Amino acid sequence: MSNIEKISSKDALGLKIGCVTLTKPFFKKAGIADNNSKNLPFSLSTYKGLPVQYMNQVHGTSVQVINDYAYEPIKNTDALFTSSNKVSLAIMSADCLPIAIANSEGTEIALIHAGWRGLASGIIDKTLKMFELDNKELKAWLAPCISQKEYEVGKDVYEAFTKLDEESVKSFMKINSRKWLFDLKDQAKRILEKSEVSVSQSNYCTYNDEELFYSYRRDKTDKRALTLLWRKDV
Repeated sequence: MSNIEKISSKDALGLKIGCVTLTKPFFKKAGIADNNSKNLPFSLSTYKGLPVQYMNQVHGTSVQVINDYAYEPIKNTDALFTSSNKVSLAIMSADCLPIAIANSEGTEIALIHAGWRGLASGIIDKTLKMFELDNKELKAWLAPCISQKEYEVGKDVYEAFTKLDEESVKSFMKINSRKWLFDLKDQAKRILEKSEVSVSQSNYCTYNDEELFYSYRRDKTDKRALTLLWRKDV
C-alpha cells in the first residue's frame, strides 16, 4: 500500500513558494478521520506554522483577496489571492482541479478550485488579472485531479467549452454523439499557456490512485484531499 503523505509541486512555482496536496495517508497519520467538506476546515487549522485559509467552494468564478486570516471559510468563493506570508491558502477537492499560481518574485500567490463550470466561466482569466506582474512572469502548478479516461461528460459540458472556443475540442475525446471524455488539466493548461503562463503539473489521478485520494466520481464521498499554497520565508 502506498504511504505517500503529500504530493509536492517540487519548486515548480519557485523556491520561495510552498505547495502540496495532502493525501489519505497524511490524514490517517495525523488522526484526522472526519476530513469531509464540512469538518476539514476545523480539523486541520494550521500547516507549516501558518493558519489555513479555507473557502466555501461553489463552482463559481469569485476570486477573494486575502489580507488577513479569517477563522470561518470565505463564503461563496472558488479562488483565493494573497500577497501575505502569514497565511496558507487551501483547496478541498475530490476530483476537481486545484491550480496554484505564483509570480516570479514569490510575492503574490493564488489558488483556484477548478471544476468544469469554473473553467468554462473564465475563473483562470479572472484570477490572473489579480497579479501585478505580466503573465510571462507567472508560474502555475496543476495539482492531482481526475484524469481524462475517467471523466465522462455530456453534451452540455462539451458545448459549454467549444461554443466559446473551438480549440477546446482538443480537450475532449468523443465516445458517441452524447458522451465525451474531458481532460480538465489539458483545458486548464491550454488556457494558462494561451495567457503566456508557464505550467507544470502532477500526473496523479484522483479516481485511479485510490490509496492516495478521495474521488467523488468513484465513491460519492464527501471526504476531500487538501491542496495548500503559501509563501516561504527564505
